Amino acid sequence: MSIQITSANISHAKDSAQLLLAAMEDLIYYYIGSEDKNSAIDFLVNQFKIENSLYSYKNSFVALIDQKVVGLLVAYDGEIHQKLQQNLIESLKKDYHFNDELNPETEEGEFYIDALSVNPEYRGQKIGSQLISFAENYAQKNQFKKIGLLVDEENPAAKRLYSRLGFNYTHTVNLDTHAYEHLQKSL
Repeated sequence: MSIQITSANISHAKDSAQLLLAAMEDLIYYYIGSEDKNSAIDFLVNQFKIENSLYSYKNSFVALIDQKVVGLLVAYDGEIHQKLQQNLIESLKKDYHFNDELNPETEEGEFYIDALSVNPEYRGQKIGSQLISFAENYAQKNQFKKIGLLVDEENPAAKRLYSRLGFNYTHTVNLDTHAYEHLQKSL
């Protein structure tokens, strides 16, 4: 069973939306003001298809086994984060009456991993580690000196994984009513 990591395309929208929801369920429900899974999936499918969205296929890479999406990486240049985030907020205001502001998650000069998710049926096969390695290689090829991500303060397993991979704590970011640790690694 070989894993192929490639740029996502619009045909990956439904699978990617499900993986995004699994990775960020609380945050997505907060965004749309509902804990309805179908509404959340619809929102994420739509966002995935938009080119200038945080969760766009343009910023996404999929891990495939026999052409089946088994993992997802959403990552981009931290410099464009605020513009993409503002586009998301405008969409949320229009479609979901979202009225909050969001804190920046990244910074200029950082290749930012916005989301990382692996299908539960394929966990334990190092797909997540391969996606992170892919992100690091991609960042280096594109002249980034650092890579960063957020991890839920209440997810010690993920924090241990990222620590083992060389990521270090830089600061705390609050999104909705939740605290996340911003971790960063020099490349």
